[in-house]
Amino acid sequence: MLETREEVIRKEFNRWAGLGRGEGMIEGHIDVTEQIIDKMGLRPDDRVLDLGCGIGWATRLMAPLVPKGVAIGVDLSDEMIERARKVDSSSNVFYFNGAASALPFNPGYFNKVLSIESLYYYLDIPAALREVYRVTATGGRVFFMVNLYMENEGSRHWVEKLTIPAQLLGQEQYRGHFLNAGFRNIELHRIRDRRPMDVLVKPNSFDTIEQVRIGIEAGSLLIVGEK
Repeated sequence: MLETREEVIRKEFNRWAGLGRGEGMIEGHIDVTEQIIDKMGLRPDDRVLDLGCGIGWATRLMAPLVPKGVAIGVDLSDEMIERARKVDSSSNVFYFNGAASALPFNPGYFNKVLSIESLYYYLDIPAALREVYRVTATGGRVFFMVNLYMENEGSRHWVEKLTIPAQLLGQEQYRGHFLNAGFRNIELHRIRDRRPMDVLVKPNSFDTIEQVRIGIEAGSLLIVGEK
């Protein structure tokens, strides 16, 4: 039997888990993610979803900020989720293995949704965003960050380097996807990593200092929407 594209992608992310790529996300994205979490304005009783959570590092960053709520991480890779569950964490942290297009939650369950560097991997971005819209509460807000986008010339070479498909979209295309899914008050922000450039040079991401410089100048694209 031929494998589905989703199964192929899951296997590749499982391989990345074995290579420590989940842990590498912390070092690569911690500063930008902390800035985004500050923008989220989390309240003590919020229910927050970390979509494409990997080993759950961002989920655990948010958990102390929602002591009366929950922080839930979801990832397609079962290996990433297993690694997430092995880390000691608060009693309000939970992890689920599954696809973004089929989330195991009731409609309107989450007040806030965070996604760090996963949206461009989704096979069907419109279907995933419709599902996120379904599980977001009325008045809830979503925060999706991507570094691979058309206006960031320093990241475009990733498409050829990646071993799985990735969608290279422009920021207005992203705006359109969120609007079509039903979100309103769409905001596009550029979040720049505040750390020194030499800290940001990663063999698996950037080949040259010039690519790093361009990437820092472009910043991470943050798409914010409200239901």
